[in-house]
Formats: sequence, C-alpha cells, structure tokens
Amino acid sequence: MESEQETKELSSEVIENHNRLVERNTRARALGYDFEEGIKFVLEQSLPLGDSVLEIGTGKGRFMTAVAPHVKELTTLDVSAEEQYFAQLNAAYAGIQGKIRYLIQDAASLPWPDTTFDAVLTMNAIHHIPHFEQVLVEMQRVVKPKGKIVLADFSPRGFQVIGRIHRSEGKVHQRHFHDLRNFQKLLRSQGWTTRLRKGYLQEVLVAWQKT
Repeated sequence: MESEQETKELSSEVIENHNRLVERNTRARALGYDFEEGIKFVLEQSLPLGDSVLEIGTGKGRFMTAVAPHVKELTTLDVSAEEQYFAQLNAAYAGIQGKIRYLIQDAASLPWPDTTFDAVLTMNAIHHIPHFEQVLVEMQRVVKPKGKIVLADFSPRGFQVIGRIHRSEGKVHQRHFHDLRNFQKLLRSQGWTTRLRKGYLQEVLVAWQKT
C-alpha cells in the first residue's frame, strides 16, 4: 500500500507531466499546429469504434486519452516504455487509467488471436514505423468481422509544420514516407470499403468490411 508521501509524489509527477504537455501544446500552436484540434478531427472521422479497441503507437497518450471515454476497453501498444510511462501519467491526470491496458510490443507481431478487437487504430505513428505494411496485415488479422481500421497521420503540410516545431526544439523530426492512398488501394483490392478524409493538417483513412 502506498504511503501518503508516495501518493503526494505521484500526484506531483502527474501534474508536472501535464504542465509540460500543456507548455508543448502552446508552443506548437504558436508555430501552426494545435494538437487538440488535430485529435478532434481524427476522432470525429473514427467514431463509433465499438467496445474493445487496440491503438498502435501510444506515444505520450494524447489520442489515447481522447479515445478512452468512447469505448469500454482500450489496449495501447508501443515499442517505447518511456513514452508509455508519460502516457500513463496523462491517463492518470484525465482519470481514465482504469480503462486502459498498456503493452510494450512490436506491432508487426501482435500477441492476440484473430478477430479480437472491434477496432484497431493509429494516429501520427505510421511515419515512425518502417515496416508498416506488415503492421497493417496484423491490424487486419486482429480486427473482428465488420470491425474498423483507422489509419491517421499528418498531411504533407502537417509534416512541414511538425518539422518546424521539432526544429524550434533543436530536434529533427525523423520519418519514414508512407502514403495513405497506397494503403487505401491495397485495402480496397482486398474487399474493404474505405473513406479517406483530410482536415486540420491530418489525413484519416477509415476501412471496414460489410460482410
């Protein structure tokens, strides 16, 4: 059982992490990208998602915390334990940690049987994954019949803005080049119905099967 001092330290860490996130969001907004508006657009294109949802690419948990109130159970996967720790702090601040399960795992080899989730989604993580074609195969495998796949990433203009934000922080925004239109063609050739939308420096591809 945690001591009162440990609880206070945890609460302080959660608050400090939230404040850092807000500060970065403010800097990004000044440079042309509003994380909240981007998430709002992607979420609007994605809903409804069903009860059981898998997220590929936890990151710092911005999208995760937006999705969680709309589902019964959210599993989120990332290769970075550090990033997931920040995401857990964000979930604690939002009061949604009880809905979320975290896993450190390469998405190219998912540890679930076929047809496990009502929806599988990813936002702004595709460009970090060199082998995303294999990840997409796995996403298709674990989604239920009549389930939904959501692929979202920055638009070309969005990548320009995000690159500027990273440079302002003394960083380089590393990325692999994937085109959602290629994934749309692939999914359609396999019998999926798709919808591709652009908005607020984002592109969102939603795919589902009618059978």
